[in-house]
Amino acid sequence: MRGLKTTGRASFFAILALLAFTLPSLAQSGQSGTKILVLPFKINTATDQKGLAASLPELLAESLRHEGMTASVEKSAGNLDDQTARKLAASAKASHAFYGSVSQIGENISIDGRLVPVTEGGQSLSVFAQAKDLMHLQPATKDMAGKVRGLLVSGDAIVDVDVEGNQILDKDVIILKAKTQVGQPYDPKTVNEDLKRLFETGYFDDVQIRLENVTGGKKLVFVVKEKPRIQAVGVIGSGEVDQDKILETMSIKAGSILNLKLLAEDLEKIRELYRKEGFYKTEVTYELEQTDPRVARLNIVIKEPKKLYIREVRIEGVSQVDADELRGELSTSERRFWSWATGSGVLKEEMLERDAAAIENFYANRGYVDIKVGQPDVEYGDDGIAVVFRVEEGDRYKVGKVAFTGDLLMDDDALMAIIKLDQTAEEGSYFDRSVVRDDLNILTEMYADFGFAFAQADVDLNKNDAEKIIDVTYTINKGRRVFVRRVLIEGNDKTRDNVIRREMRLADGDLFSGTRLRRSNERLDRLDYFEKIDIETVPTENPTEVDIKVKVKDKNTGAISVGAGYSTYDSVFFGGSIEERNLFGKGYHAKFQGMLSGTSSRFVLTLMNPRFNDSNLTTSLSLYDMYKSYDDYSKETIGGKMTFGYPLGEYTMLSWGYRLDRYRVYNTNLYASSVISQSAGTYWSSSVTVEVDRDTTDSSTRPTKGTKNTLSLEYAGGIVGGDDSLIRPVVTSNYFHPLPFDWVFHWRGSAGVLFDNGGDIPVFERFYLGGIDNLRGYEQNKISPRDPRTGERIGGRAMFYTNFETIYPISKSNGIFGLFFFDAGDSWRETSDVSFDLYKSVGAGLRWYSPMGLIRVEYGYGLDADRQNLWPHQIGFSMGQTF
Repeated sequence: MRGLKTTGRASFFAILALLAFTLPSLAQSGQSGTKILVLPFKINTATDQKGLAASLPELLAESLRHEGMTASVEKSAGNLDDQTARKLAASAKASHAFYGSVSQIGENISIDGRLVPVTEGGQSLSVFAQAKDLMHLQPATKDMAGKVRGLLVSGDAIVDVDVEGNQILDKDVIILKAKTQVGQPYDPKTVNEDLKRLFETGYFDDVQIRLENVTGGKKLVFVVKEKPRIQAVGVIGSGEVDQDKILETMSIKAGSILNLKLLAEDLEKIRELYRKEGFYKTEVTYELEQTDPRVARLNIVIKEPKKLYIREVRIEGVSQVDADELRGELSTSERRFWSWATGSGVLKEEMLERDAAAIENFYANRGYVDIKVGQPDVEYGDDGIAVVFRVEEGDRYKVGKVAFTGDLLMDDDALMAIIKLDQTAEEGSYFDRSVVRDDLNILTEMYADFGFAFAQADVDLNKNDAEKIIDVTYTINKGRRVFVRRVLIEGNDKTRDNVIRREMRLADGDLFSGTRLRRSNERLDRLDYFEKIDIETVPTENPTEVDIKVKVKDKNTGAISVGAGYSTYDSVFFGGSIEERNLFGKGYHAKFQGMLSGTSSRFVLTLMNPRFNDSNLTTSLSLYDMYKSYDDYSKETIGGKMTFGYPLGEYTMLSWGYRLDRYRVYNTNLYASSVISQSAGTYWSSSVTVEVDRDTTDSSTRPTKGTKNTLSLEYAGGIVGGDDSLIRPVVTSNYFHPLPFDWVFHWRGSAGVLFDNGGDIPVFERFYLGGIDNLRGYEQNKISPRDPRTGERIGGRAMFYTNFETIYPISKSNGIFGLFFFDAGDSWRETSDVSFDLYKSVGAGLRWYSPMGLIRVEYGYGLDADRQNLWPHQIGFSMGQTF
C-alpha cells in the first residue's frame, strides 16, 4: 500500500492543530448520557505518520462531542481487540470504546471504526467513513460521528437479520445476497436495494421486508415466497435431437428452484442446438405441472419444423472475376447428393462472417482494393435456405512504386531483396494484399532478429485513380534494441527447468531475436512433453530489457498397452509395451516392447538420453531378441546397439553407432539358392553406422511443411570384425508442403546400394520392397529378384522407391486423416540391372493418431502385380511411427 505523501506534511499538521483548537468552539449541546473512549487508530501507510496517529483520535473525539456525546481519548493502548477495548472503556467508566484503522490507496483515505459496548455480550458495530484526500479528513470524522450517534442515540443499528418463507434455499445464502448486515446502521435506501436484488435473482415470486424494533436497535426480516422446486425435467416433442443431449445443454436440473432467467437462457440454448442440426424455425417453450405449489415438473415443449438445407448460395455484383473460383473460397455451400458424408448444405451462421471476409480477401488479393462486401442475408423458405452475399467490386489496381521510410537499418536495395512486392511491381502485376501482409511480417521479423523486439512495420497506400496504380510505402519504427533480462519458466510440474532451458535458443543476457524465439517454441513442441506451450515477451521497467516467460502444461508421457491384432506382415499377433518418454522429468526415454505371432516374435528394450549431462550429445542403447519366419528360411537374432548423436547446426544431426548381434539362419530348403544356403548357420554380425539427418519440418509427428533428409552408411566386417561383410549407403528424402483447406502434399524417395566388403552378403541384409512401408499394393517383401534356378526371392543389391501422398483431415480434433497415394519402385539383383521400369501402385487410406500411437489402414492396388503373378489388392495395417 502506498504511503501518505510527505510533501507539505508540515502544513497539513498545522491544519490538524487548527482543527483541534477550533472544534471545541463549534460543539453544540445535544443529547448526553453516552460516554465514548476513543482509542488509537492503526495507521496503514508505508511512511511513518506519527502526527496523524496522534491527531486523528482528537478529531474523532471532538466530532463526537459536536454530536452531543461525551468523548475522551486514550493515547496509548498497545495491540487492540474487542476484549481489550472493552476493558479500557470500563476502566475509564465509558459506555463504549471506539478504535479502528486508517488506510490510504492513492489519495483516497478510508477510516474503519469499531464501536464496542462495555457490557459483556453487547453487539460490536462497524462504522465506516471515507475522504478523498487529507484535506477532507474533518468532514469524514464528522460523518463517522454522525453514524455513531445514529447507532447509539436513535437506536437505528441492525442487530438481527432473518428470513421467513424459505423452504428450499438456505437462510444464510439469502442473507449473503443482501448488503444490509448485522452491526450496520439502518439505511432505508440500502434495504430497498436489497429487496430488488433478491427479487432479481429469479428464485422468488415475491419478496417483502419487515422491520421490527428490538432491544438495541432493529431487526430486519426478509419475507420471501420461493418459486417451486423442480422435481423433474422432461422433453416433449423432440424427435430429431436426442433428449439426453437437450437435457445436458440446460443449466436447470431436477432438484433446483425454478429460475425464469436461467430458463430463458436454456430455451435459447436448445434453439441454437436445433439450428446447428438444420432446424431453423424450431419453437421451444415450457410448461409446469403442479399439484403442490412447492414442487413442479418442468416440461420443455418443442415443435420441430421441417429440416432446412441450403438450396442456394448467391454472390450478387460479381462481374470481373470467375464466380466459380470465388465460390470455392466459401465454406457455405448448397446441399448435394454427397452432403450426407461431408456435412455440407447445413447453415452454420458463425461461418457467414468468415465467408464475407474470404470474399473480400479474394478480391483484395487480385487488385480490387475498394471491394465492399455487405452483411450476408439469410432467407428462410419452406423449401430451403438461400444465402446471399452482395459485393461492390470497384476498380482494379496494379502496383506502382515501392518505397521505404522510417528507421531503416539497410539501404533500399537490401530491403527490396527481402520483400516480395517489388517483384509484383516489376512484372506489372495487380496489387495483392496478402503479399503486403507477408512483407510486413518479414520486415518485422528481420528487425526483431537485430534485437528490436517491439519493431512495427506499417504500410501507406497511395492510389492513383487516373492510372489505376497504387504506390506502396513501408514505414518502419524500430523502437529500442532490447536484451533478454531473464528467461522465466512456469507451469512445469514434472519436467525439470533444465530440460526446457536447453531447448531455448535465447538465454539471460542475449540480444533479442524473433527467429530464435520462434525456433525455441518449435523445439519445445517437438519434445512432445507438453499439452500447451506459450512463450511471451514481457516488457520490464527497463525499456532496453525484456523477460521471456515460458508457460507450459505437462502432459502424460508414459504409456502401458497390451492387446492383440492383425498385421499384414505378422498376421495375428499379441503384444504389449511400457514406455516413458520423459523419465523422472529429465527427458530420458525408456521403452520395452514385446510381440508374439505365428511367424515372428520381438522383444526390445531401449534407453535413450537426448542430452547427456545437459550437453548436446545424445546417447542410446537398444537390446533385442527377435525371431522371424520368412518364406524360404527362419532367423533368430539376439544383440544390441549403442548409438551417439551430435547436432551440426540447428537442423542437422550427426549420429554414429555400433551394432553387435548373434544370429542363426535355419529351416532352409534342401536345394535352396546359393545366396540362402551360404547364409545358413550361426554367425556374428559386427557393424558401425554413420548417419546425417537434416530435419526442417514443423512437427515431429504430423509435419505440414519442410524437409527431412537422411544419408547413412553402414560398414560391416573388415576392420570391425564379424562374419558379415558389407558396405551399405542409403539416402532418403521427404518433402512436405501445405495445400489449401489444411491438406498436405508429401513426397518421399529412397535409394540404396550394397557392396561386399571382402565376404558374402547375408540374404536378409539385401533389399526387399513391398508392403505398407514402401510399395503399397504389393505383398510384404515380394518385390525382389529371384534365383533363376530355384525361383526363391534373394533380395537385391540396389533399390529405389518413391511415394506421392495427398493427406487431408477428416476429423482434425480427433487426429483422423485420409490420404491418396501413388507409389513406384523396384529392387535389382546387381547395380548394373537398374532400370526405370518400376513397379507402380495407387490407393487410399486412413491414419489415426490415437492415444496408442499412429494406426494406419491403407489399401493399395498394384498396377504391375501381374509381372510376378502377385495378387494386386492389398490392405496394409500397422501401429507405430511413420515416415
